[in-house]
Amino acid sequence: MRVPPVRCSSRSALLSAGAVQAALAAAYGLGAIGQRPFLSLFSVVATATVLAVFARTGAILRRTDRNTDRIQRLHEELYRVERRTASWEELGESRHEECLRAVSDSRARMEQEFRLVEKRFSSLDRAVHDTHAQTEAFVDLRALVQPRAPLPALGGWAASAGVLRPMIGWILDNGPKTIVECGSGSSSVWLGYIAERTGSAVVALEHDADHARATRELVRAHGLSDVVEVRLAPLEEWESGGETWRWYARDALAGLAEIGLIFVDGPPGATGPTARYPALPLLLPLCAETVAVFLDDAAREQDRAVSDRWAAEFPELVRSRHRGEKGLDTFMRSRT
Repeated sequence: MRVPPVRCSSRSALLSAGAVQAALAAAYGLGAIGQRPFLSLFSVVATATVLAVFARTGAILRRTDRNTDRIQRLHEELYRVERRTASWEELGESRHEECLRAVSDSRARMEQEFRLVEKRFSSLDRAVHDTHAQTEAFVDLRALVQPRAPLPALGGWAASAGVLRPMIGWILDNGPKTIVECGSGSSSVWLGYIAERTGSAVVALEHDADHARATRELVRAHGLSDVVEVRLAPLEEWESGGETWRWYARDALAGLAEIGLIFVDGPPGATGPTARYPALPLLLPLCAETVAVFLDDAAREQDRAVSDRWAAEFPELVRSRHRGEKGLDTFMRSRT
């Protein structure tokens, strides 16, 4: 009987050979081979084979242990790699979110800057338009006046050319008997020249003594003292419906009648909220059937409130709103 070869490492082979030799020696020593040679030889071979298998199994187990250790180390290394990968992913996500926030913030800032630029361009466009309109208005006004002294500047605190042009146009068309200004200054001179042409009289109410004196001197320099009267009218309390305002002294209204145009450019807004409201309740009873009221600075919040209140309380007057430099609202009453 042929025993199949058992493959093993050199160390296992040596161990197997030693085991066979030891088995043979034991057999001879016991006399087993001499008495029953076949059985004895079979026993020896079987014993040697078992020993070889044991040796091979031990080698395999040792290799298995070593491989187990390697696998464990590989598992540990794989775990560390997974942790690093997860950290990289978290870092990547964090960086990605950070980049997204940075992009979003940059976009928000850019949109804000664009809105500011758009707003500035819009303001610039309005300024250019208003400047052009004011220039046209001044050219038109200048063509109507032959001044006897340098004309006072318009705009700023004074009435603008854009306000004076429609007012002067209305005076030329309607020839009012009396023109009343709430406030005085440059407009008093310009209105005086037009009133001189139409035979009208201008009465300017001024609460400040120094300003009243300066306006009188300006009127005198242009030779308009017979046309323009500047009345000093200190502010005093006026009460109506439980409300109180500070407005021009009522004594300054003495002798006023047949008012055809009212130019409301005072008192200053700093004197009180809706400071210009009393103009219509106090002056409208002194007006002619056909009358026009011009409210300057109508773009200001407190003067818009005045305009709205007039429109509600005096429905016989037709209100129109004009863009102007500082806003202009007009109230017209025409009865034929």
